[in-house]
Amino acid sequence: MSVYEKKELVAQSFFQKLFKKQPKQNYMIELENKLFENENNLFAIQLSDISPLKEKYKISSKDFQYEREFLLNSYITHCLWDEHLSDDEKSQLQYLAKILDLSEDFLNKRITEEGKIIYKKKVQLVIADNKIEDSEKAELDALEKEFNISDSDSTEILGNEVSSKIQSYVDSLLAKRRISPDEEKKLNDMLSDMHVNASFSGDGITRFRKYWDIENAELVPMQSPINIQKSENMYFSATIDWYEERTRTTTISYGGIGAKFKICKGVYLRAGSIAPIRNTEEYLKFIDSGTIYFTNKRIIFMGEHGNKIIPFSKILSFTPYADGIEIDKETGKKPFFKYEDCELMGIYLARLLKDF
Repeated sequence: MSVYEKKELVAQSFFQKLFKKQPKQNYMIELENKLFENENNLFAIQLSDISPLKEKYKISSKDFQYEREFLLNSYITHCLWDEHLSDDEKSQLQYLAKILDLSEDFLNKRITEEGKIIYKKKVQLVIADNKIEDSEKAELDALEKEFNISDSDSTEILGNEVSSKIQSYVDSLLAKRRISPDEEKKLNDMLSDMHVNASFSGDGITRFRKYWDIENAELVPMQSPINIQKSENMYFSATIDWYEERTRTTTISYGGIGAKFKICKGVYLRAGSIAPIRNTEEYLKFIDSGTIYFTNKRIIFMGEHGNKIIPFSKILSFTPYADGIEIDKETGKKPFFKYEDCELMGIYLARLLKDF
């Protein structure tokens, strides 16, 4: 496929004929026609043929700047179809820049800009398998040299792409709020294989490792600060506020069907019934503060005003909320345990109920 297009010259207008002037756009048409005829060997175009064209159409160095840059960019794209630039192609481009009266600095800048795009695509391809082999690093170094990409630019491109790759994997782990040993190993392998001197050990990572362990690994009992049965093990304790669901009346209104009869002036009698209507609402009533314990058999609460026990056998389900969990029992009121780290408490309770 041709890089350039052969075009017909624009005819002179009436006034151009009258004043013996040539359509200036014909300069670019003639120039592109020469490129079209010699695009496989630009050296066949004589630089000495360009000056007469400029004189013929009265062209200055500022005329058709964008159009001349476009012709150069088209040939750069043509040379980079294979994402490489040979020495011959570089020579052809340097000669073309002279034909088009464009500076070598502009040419080199454009080559480097395109090279950065190619380098970035190559980096993305290299790290697709989460590692950078020595041979792949050598290919990247060769591209850097081929397109005259500075060390700072190549380091920035490589660093950004590797960071984005790793961050994407970390984000996927954080989104599901669990990190298994295999996933942690994969993350550490990615860091090592892509030569990243970093580690992920923040509170989020540590917390989600713990969540996975609670749900999947063998639970390790904690030392119990209270007396429990010999067959019991304790796994969780926390200071909580105990609430219970209550119902209260907010307003009382009256209604009914009746008829109004006048007895005498200012005195009336209603026939029918008047029924009170109670408007109620549910709310959480604070009951007590204290320490809650989860064993492998029951929930034990030791409060300031008394102690409570909920055997696992009496629990139907529980509902986690942003600030605590609600227990649904076979009988009695539903207690609500208000606790700042309700997610951790819920995970422990779910695991212990599952194993019960």
